[in-house]
Parts: sequence; C-alpha cells; structure tokens
Amino acid sequence: MAESFNIDVVIPPTVEERASEAARIGDTNALYELIGEKPDVLSEIERQEFCDTPLHVAAEAGQTVFALELMGLKPSLAKKLNQDGWSPLHLALKKGHAETALSMLEFDKDLVRVRGKDGYTPFHLAAPTGDRYVLTTILRDCPGCIHDVTNWNDTVLHLAAKANDVNTYQTLLKSLWRSECSTLQIKNLLDFKNRDGDTVLHIAASNKQPEVVRSLTRYCIDLRATNSKNLTAMDILSQAEDQQGSKECLRILRSAQNNRTSRALQHIFDFVSQLAYDARNMSSDKSNALLVVTVLILTATYQAALSPPGGVYQPNSTENDTSATMEIHGIRSTNPLSNKRKNPSAAGASVLSTADFLWFFIPNIAAFNICFVITCFVLISNLTIFVSSTLVVALSLLLSCLLVSAVLVISPNHASTDFMLYYVYSIACFLVIVMYTIALVVVVRKFISRLSNIRHARQKP
Repeated sequence: MAESFNIDVVIPPTVEERASEAARIGDTNALYELIGEKPDVLSEIERQEFCDTPLHVAAEAGQTVFALELMGLKPSLAKKLNQDGWSPLHLALKKGHAETALSMLEFDKDLVRVRGKDGYTPFHLAAPTGDRYVLTTILRDCPGCIHDVTNWNDTVLHLAAKANDVNTYQTLLKSLWRSECSTLQIKNLLDFKNRDGDTVLHIAASNKQPEVVRSLTRYCIDLRATNSKNLTAMDILSQAEDQQGSKECLRILRSAQNNRTSRALQHIFDFVSQLAYDARNMSSDKSNALLVVTVLILTATYQAALSPPGGVYQPNSTENDTSATMEIHGIRSTNPLSNKRKNPSAAGASVLSTADFLWFFIPNIAAFNICFVITCFVLISNLTIFVSSTLVVALSLLLSCLLVSAVLVISPNHASTDFMLYYVYSIACFLVIVMYTIALVVVVRKFISRLSNIRHARQKP
C-alpha cells in the first residue's frame, strides 16, 4: 500500500509584504534590497487606490527614519489613504507618535490638511490627544489648518468642545491668538456654525463648560447667534438652569452681555488689531507705495502749514514801530487789548482772516494726522520694535512742531488760537496717545510671542 505524504508548500512573501515588514521594523536596507530586485515596486504600490502602503505601516509603528526615507523616494505616498480612509500622518497621530508626525510635517507641512474619513484632517485627530507641543507646532507651521472643517462642518474648536477637553481648547485658543490670524478671522472662526447651526459657544453651553464660556466672552463673538433649533446659548442654559454648571455659564453670559463698555472697548481693540494685521500682511510693493504717498503728503502739509496762503507778516525794520516784534498768541499780555485782538502785523502771523485761516489749517492738519497714523501703523507692523518706536517718536515730535506753529505763532488772532487749541490740538494729542498705546500693545504682543516661542522650543521632545 502506497504511503501518502503531506507536503506543506511554503509560499514566499510578495514584494509588497516584504516592504511592509521592512517598514514595520524600520529596516531601510531591506527596502533598498527590494528596490534592487524590483525597481518599480513603489510605483506599483502607489497605483493601488486604497491600501496600507509601507509608509502607513512605518507611520503607525513610529518608524521615523524609515518613513522619512520612503517619503524622500516617493513623496506622493504621504497623501494616499488606506482602506479605512486614513493617511500615514493620520495613523501617526492616532497612535501618539509625535516625533514621527512632526518629522513628516517638516518634510511637507500641507500633509496636516489632507482630508480623510468623514473629512477629518490629521489636525482634527491631533486635538483629542491633548499634546500641547504637537498642537502648537502644527498651528505655528501651518496656521491655516485651524480653519479646516469636517464633513459635519465642525472645526477643531467644535471637536475640542464636544470632547469636553478644556485644556486642549485653551491651548488652541492661545495658539490662535499668537498666530498670524487676524482678529476678524478669529472672530469668524469662533462664530462659525456646523451643520446643526451650533457655534463653539452653543456646544460649550450644552456641555456646561464655564471656563470655555468665559474665554469666549473675551472676544467679540455673537452672543445672540441661533442654531438650527432657533436657540441661543443663553436659551440652552435657561432650559437647564438647575443643572450643575448651567447657572455659572448663564451668569457669565449675562454679565458679558450687560457690560457694554467692555464690549465697546473690545470692538475698538479688534478694529485696531485688524488694521495692524492688514498693514503687516501688505505686500512689499504696496507697502512701499503707501509710504511714498504718505511721506509726500506729510511733507506737503507741513510745508503748507509753515507757508500759508498769502504768507505771514514780516518784522518791521522801523525801530519805533512796535508791530515789528514777534507776538506769541498763546502767551497773553497784561494789556487788555492784546487779550481781545492780536496785533494784525505781528511777525510770523498769517495774513488770513479767522474764518479763512481755520478753513485752510483744519483740513491741512487733518491730512497730516491721517498720514501720521497710517505711517505709524505701517512702521509698527513691519519694522523691529526699536526702529519703529524711534520713528514714531520722531513723527510725534514733527506733529508737535506743526501744532505749536499753527496754534501759537501763525494764528492771526486769539479767536483762531483758542479754536485750534481747544479742538484741533486736543484731537491731535489724542491721536498721538492712541498711537503710543497701539505701539505698546504691539510691543507686548511681540514680547509674549517671543517668550512663547522660547518655551515652545524648550518643550521639543
């Protein structure tokens, strides 16, 4: 009787399987051996629609060196999705491999915006991890990713609020404030509605999160925004007023809504910040053209103020003529007539009448002030702190000289002097104070941003 033998046939692994195994253990030498055997192995893998490429395997296993080597050979693999709808960066962040994820982002920062399953980008998956360093690094390198939304129109702030992750939310908000986003962009992002019509404030109110509600009220968000159920955040809290946290959230919202002075000041601050953002992000050509125009207007208005139409009275060469002396109108004489009417032939005084003088000097000084503010905005936003501050001080002194000349010397009489002093001079001084306040705010923000970058660099794993 013939004996039967069971022969186990060993099927050798395919090239793709060997590539995946090399990726799992991070063996770059094995990768190049496979390429030597089959030069188009990576191209064949790339042609497959949805699959776990060796880069997916390496990213999920945290094999940073192998992942970077593979991305250098075939960069397009970094944006491929597997059967589950995830890219390699998605998997690296899901598994918590921060070093691998950030190294991949250094290779290509746009990878953080690849849309995967349900429209989730890698940044959407990074938020629930709560890794502050990863979040701040991503926002610093690719600030636009915070505006990406899922298929449900949820931003990363919506997702953090839904997850009741207050720490992640606070990290995102601080990073957003320190980023290059404008005040208007931040406000639009906080007021953005998902498919249910809910803003971040609606979700925070639903989850009874006083810390998030308080941080949102520091911005000029729309407290009366309604969702798809026509409910505001206060309506949601009023329906659950007896639940824990609802009363505190409701108190915060009512206090913010009633504090109109604070909101008005916040609106002004946001408006100024938006102007500074526009000046900072202006192209170099536009910035140079703007400075040329403002400098020309500053020069023309200053010269016109010193040489008004019709000219000024000159000193009389006759020694016996008392009108040959220069009269400063801001300094009143003991003579009662000099307090009522200025000597019409005082040296340096304009020959114009009071009405003509005011009709000329007020628009002239207004044009100078407008160009002064615009020039200071551009300088503060684009130059270093020391240089911009020095130039703002110099322009302020120039403005002071112009006002002193117009108010105390060139005014034809005391009526025009009083009008210029009480109104025009006061407004100009107010503008100077505003500019110095803005400069101080910009300096403080730059200082805080610099400290934040230093701390961020020290936290690098």
